[in-house]
Amino acid sequence: MRIGLVRHFKAEHVPVRGWITGEQFNSWVADYDAAGIRPAQFMDDAQHWDYCICSDLPRAVHTARHIYSGDIALSEQVREIGVAAVKLSGFKLPVVCWLVIGRLLWLAGHPSQPESRRETLQRINTVLDNLEAEPHRTNVLIVTHGAFMKQLERELQRRSYIGQRMKHPRNGQLYVYEK
Repeated sequence: MRIGLVRHFKAEHVPVRGWITGEQFNSWVADYDAAGIRPAQFMDDAQHWDYCICSDLPRAVHTARHIYSGDIALSEQVREIGVAAVKLSGFKLPVVCWLVIGRLLWLAGHPSQPESRRETLQRINTVLDNLEAEPHRTNVLIVTHGAFMKQLERELQRRSYIGQRMKHPRNGQLYVYEK
């Protein structure tokens, strides 16, 4: 089986400058989740994909429609790992700090995050188990998000898939894994 992972193209979303509260950060995340994309050139070396599964968030859907001409299965199972600011009344930080704190809290299993690591791993295993259970799907393209892709890559490696290692998934770049 061959699985291609693509992180959505860059989002058409205004970055926030300066220091913001946790509530403002959560609002920024919601706006980002609703954002479209800035289309870019996609280099896939003329790969053939039998099936495409895509996050149901707009930036991933628009990317999938730009790079894949067949039917696309939209799924919340391949959405980005949710991130939220911990409640600290009136406390302000730059967006990048809120993101880092949110991801660290997710790693630590803090209840302030929308999803636990266990829930993320369950989603990943469900997706991969379903794909591997269908023998006619041998070339699958998954259009998803950065943090989710890193966790998905770990599980693919655990399942003996071999592919290009990604340090930080780049927007619109294809990463191929085979077993």
